[in-house]
Amino acid sequence: MEKIKTFLNKENYTKVKLAIVAILAILASILFEYKFYTIYIDNAYDSKTRMLIMAIIFGFIGLHFVFKLNDLYEFIYKRRYQLAAGFLIFVMVFKLSGSSIVNFNDQFQTETDDNRFHPLLGFARMVRTDEWATSTMYILSQGVGADQYQYFDDELRGTTTDMFTLVNSPVKDILMIGKPFQIMFLLLGNDYGLSFYWYIRLIAMMLGSFELCMLLTDKKKRISLCGMILITFSSAVQWWYCMDTLIWGQIILLLLNKFMMTDKKKIKYLCALGEMVAITSFIFVLYPAWQVSFAYVFLAIFIWMMIKNFQNGYKINLHDCAIIGITLLCVAGLLVRWFMLSGDTISAIMNTDYPGERREVGGGATILYAYFYNLFFAYKYCPNPCEASSMLSFYPLPILLSMVYLILNRKEKKHWKFLLPAIFVSIFLTIWCKWGFPEILAKCTLMSMTTAPRATIALGTLQIYMLIYLMGAMSKETKWIPSKIAYILPVFATAYMMYQSVATCMFPEYFGWAKILISTMLFGIAIFGIFNLNQEKIRNACMYVLIFIGLLTGIAVNPVIRTTDVIYKKPICAKFAEIREQDPDALWLGDDTGIYLNNYMVANGLRTIDSTNVYPNLELFELLLGENAEAQRKVYNRYEHMNINITDEETHITLPAADNMLILLNYHDIEKLGIDYIVVKNDINQRGYDMEFEEIYQEDGLFIFKPIY
Repeated sequence: MEKIKTFLNKENYTKVKLAIVAILAILASILFEYKFYTIYIDNAYDSKTRMLIMAIIFGFIGLHFVFKLNDLYEFIYKRRYQLAAGFLIFVMVFKLSGSSIVNFNDQFQTETDDNRFHPLLGFARMVRTDEWATSTMYILSQGVGADQYQYFDDELRGTTTDMFTLVNSPVKDILMIGKPFQIMFLLLGNDYGLSFYWYIRLIAMMLGSFELCMLLTDKKKRISLCGMILITFSSAVQWWYCMDTLIWGQIILLLLNKFMMTDKKKIKYLCALGEMVAITSFIFVLYPAWQVSFAYVFLAIFIWMMIKNFQNGYKINLHDCAIIGITLLCVAGLLVRWFMLSGDTISAIMNTDYPGERREVGGGATILYAYFYNLFFAYKYCPNPCEASSMLSFYPLPILLSMVYLILNRKEKKHWKFLLPAIFVSIFLTIWCKWGFPEILAKCTLMSMTTAPRATIALGTLQIYMLIYLMGAMSKETKWIPSKIAYILPVFATAYMMYQSVATCMFPEYFGWAKILISTMLFGIAIFGIFNLNQEKIRNACMYVLIFIGLLTGIAVNPVIRTTDVIYKKPICAKFAEIREQDPDALWLGDDTGIYLNNYMVANGLRTIDSTNVYPNLELFELLLGENAEAQRKVYNRYEHMNINITDEETHITLPAADNMLILLNYHDIEKLGIDYIVVKNDINQRGYDMEFEEIYQEDGLFIFKPIY
């Protein structure tokens, strides 16, 4: 027994234990592969890459039994940036990403299959069409064909299109300073570029959240880790996937704080360079719905940071003013170039009927309490988890408890600097989300550019910052709610918050009694801990419960896939490439193929007229509709997913949804549009049109025809 105790002691036989952990991790990964994954997961192929990933995961778990936890996590903390770089290298070597593009495997030519057409881990999310069927297709299209990464290209929409501003794709231009996450597309191509692009955002979100929480908690590592997980793995962040607005906003604040608190000129210069990139990147997101609402959140933290740093001895000088001035001039120079290149694009989208003419007054938000049922989105199908996702905010507890904290500890003036601006912005955003503003106030505050559902994400993020700040500020000496009351209040708070989540649930049938019971138990425990943060043991237990809830909510949302082969290795792709080489300027059309195949064609470098129109192709509709074009302007003057059905009826357009247009195209108008090739799912010559179509490809339910004019 003494020998066993000696061996189990974490300070003894470290090398032997590491060897045992490595062997057990390999064995566990093999068992996981052949006794679980390939048996119970539909259409799963055996994969050595998956076994390697699982061996690393099992190995990391095993390290907890070899090293003391404080030593293990102190090692991770000190080397967090090196470990992040190592992780990036690993995912790029194996061409891994979290995209759901493998959904294309189920859309057409399903008889051709390959293990790289399936997720390595997790499940591809069909509902994430904005990612896998649109934005990722635009990005990949830039790396195909003879003229790659052009600022203006003609594959998307089949006409000259600004690929930088709204399409958010990599281009060969100095403006890529404002889109550094996409730089690997330019250097290493689509496979490695997608891996880097996907996971650098996850790393930036995690490290940025952690460092900002470290700032808010005065370097309390475990609480900051909790805050990082609550932010990074909130349902909203994972289903919308690592919003660049939040990433760059956090980085701007962190670099500004570092700039103010260091005396080393080299570090100041590096911070200034980073600020130029971060500010430009924040602007280039070009999504006011989040930019405006998050700007208020970051303003609250900025005010606290300025007061704190000036009181801690920072004095602005001529040297710092010069650096700040040069940085802002560089940002201005980049913006001037951007407006010179993309001014017409920005004008076009601002003058659309949707979303350009949309003016909001707020109110009616239904996802302030959605975190209760967001817990299940990764594991149980929900019709639209993206729109129903919120931050894991515990709203409205952080606002209310911050007020209680300030009242009971009003003599501790240092906490007013953060909590007062945070409370003010929280109330401001709450009013906008729940009830809205008068139109004039909405315009003056710029909130007319955002919507209540989008603003709830910013409000929820601020709640997490406030909660983490309170956790860091608490101690035994803190004046707080009496224990007897703090033990009773969580029951009523949990009941009220659960009632609100059920009453405002976007999908009432989804949040059944079993989910309500599980959610109430988990969140009830966490809420009890939040009401008793002044007790160290309860605070620590609460922190671990919050970490568990955070990971459970978001870690399984996105799959792990390998390569972009599903885009370029389907049988039809070889024919696409052959025709593209012979006839690079050919104009393509997908007949009744929906956004999936249309945008798939764009990713293969084809000029596709009915791919998603990120801004309207006015000339197209003027050509098609003639004298009726102006009368139907509200139908086509918008961002739109376009679907064309060739018919013998008169050409006309309909708008089934705000961003989804159907064009019923008379077959005689095909020549008017100058279409060279048509992709269809049936033999178009069987429709009886008095027009000939030459079949040049047919395989597994897909045809390519060339119209004979």
